[in-house]
Amino acid sequence: MSQFKEQLLLKAILPMAEKVMHTKAMKWYHQIYAMNKWTPEQIREWQEKQLRAFIKHAYEHTVYYREVMDELHLKPTDIQRIEDLKKLPVLTKDTIRARFDDLKADNVEKYRNRYNTTGGSTGQPMPFLCDEDVWGYVTAAKMVYWRTRGYRYGDPFVALGSASLFKKKASLPRRIYDKIRNEIPMNCVNQTDEISAQYVETIRKKHVHFIYGYAAAIYVFAQYVKRNNIDLHQIEAVFATSENLTEHYRETIASTFDCKVMDCYGSRDAGITAYEAERHSYHVGYNAIIEIVDEIAENTGTLLTTNILNYSMPLIRYNFGDIAELASDVKPKEYNGQVIRHVEGRTSDVITLANGHHLTATGFAMIMKEFPVVAFDFRKTGEAQVTMRIQKETDKNAHALDGKQAKAFADADEKCMRETITNYIGKDTELLIEWVEKFEPLKNGKRRFFYNE
Repeated sequence: MSQFKEQLLLKAILPMAEKVMHTKAMKWYHQIYAMNKWTPEQIREWQEKQLRAFIKHAYEHTVYYREVMDELHLKPTDIQRIEDLKKLPVLTKDTIRARFDDLKADNVEKYRNRYNTTGGSTGQPMPFLCDEDVWGYVTAAKMVYWRTRGYRYGDPFVALGSASLFKKKASLPRRIYDKIRNEIPMNCVNQTDEISAQYVETIRKKHVHFIYGYAAAIYVFAQYVKRNNIDLHQIEAVFATSENLTEHYRETIASTFDCKVMDCYGSRDAGITAYEAERHSYHVGYNAIIEIVDEIAENTGTLLTTNILNYSMPLIRYNFGDIAELASDVKPKEYNGQVIRHVEGRTSDVITLANGHHLTATGFAMIMKEFPVVAFDFRKTGEAQVTMRIQKETDKNAHALDGKQAKAFADADEKCMRETITNYIGKDTELLIEWVEKFEPLKNGKRRFFYNE
C-alpha cells in the first residue's frame, strides 16, 4: 500500500469512523508511539497515576472492592505504587462468575462497554465487561506492532479463526470499520484440503501479503501449502495468536511462506496485549500492569494483570490462568515497559480425523460458548470417532448476568449442537456425547478440554 493511502486512512477516514463508533484507537495509536520513547521512570509515573485513579474508582463504585478493602482496613490512598497492589487479594475466574454484578461499576452507564465471554480455554466460558477504551488500546497496539513487520493500515489480510461461527448482522459503523481495515475473515474450526485450497485462491485473488490467526490453524494451512508445493511467497508476514506458537509451528510457517513470523500474545478478559518485538521479548501494553505469583522458577509463575483502563468492570490482580516468565534485565534500548520472555501455560492441540478434517481447540471453544453449557471436553477416541463430555446449564445453576438471563439446556440446544459439530467433524465421523454432573480441575487450576488420544 502506498504511504499516501495509509496516511489518508489514518488521518482522515479512520478518525471520522471513530467519531461515529465512539472509539479511540487513533488516540492510543499516537500515545503508544510517544510512550515508546519515554524513560522507564516516565512510564511508571504514568501507570501509577492511572492506577491511583483506578483504585479510587473501584472502591467507590463496586460492591466487591469496597467489601474487600474494608475487610482489609485499606483505603484507596493506601495503593499509591505498583508494589502496593500486593495488599489486595488475587482475583479468580470463579469469583468473577459468582460476583459478576458486584464487580460491575454502579455507574457503568457512564462508560461505553461490551459484554463478552472468554473463549473457554478451560472448557468453561466466563462473562466480563470491557470498555471501548480498552478495545481502542488493543487495536492501536496491533497497528503499531504489525507495522514493524511491513504491514500498513488498510493492507488486506486474511484472518484464520476470526470469522463468526454464527452469523450476526453487524451495525453500519462496524461494517464501515471492517471495510477500512480490509480484513478477510476465514473460519478455521475445521480445515479440510478443500477449504485450504479456497484460502490459497482468496490470497492470490485479493493480493494478500499478511496472515493473522490461530497458531495451530496457520500451521495446518502451511502444512497444506508445503505438501502441495504451492508457491505463496507473496506472504510477507504472519501474525500468530491465541495458542502457543511452538518452535515446530514457527519453523514450518516461516520456511513454507519464507516470511517473518510474529507471535502475538493476549487475553481479552485480562486486557493484556504483548507483541514479540524480538525473539523472547514480548512488549506488554502500557494499559496492563503485570506481576508474577506462585513462582515455579526464577521470574516464572502465575501471571496476574491489572487493566487500568477497564472502568466498567475493574479486575485487579486477575489470575486468568497463564504461566509466564518475565524479563528481569530489560535494556532501555529494547523496551521501557514490562517484558514477557516466554509464555508457558497454553496448549494448542490439533485433532486430525480419518476423513481429513483438522479441528482446532480454540475453534471448538468458540462453538461451545454459543450453547448453554457449564463446561465440556472434546476427545478423539478413534480415527472416525469423537467423544464429548458436557455439563449442562440447568434451571438450578442458570443465573442472570448483566441482564442476560442464562437459560437451561434444552432438547433444541442438543439438536442444534449435534448438527453444528457434525458439520465440522463430517457425517462419516461418529459423535458420542456423555452428560456429566461436574468437571474437576487439574492441579494448576486449569482443565484441559481438547484431547488427541
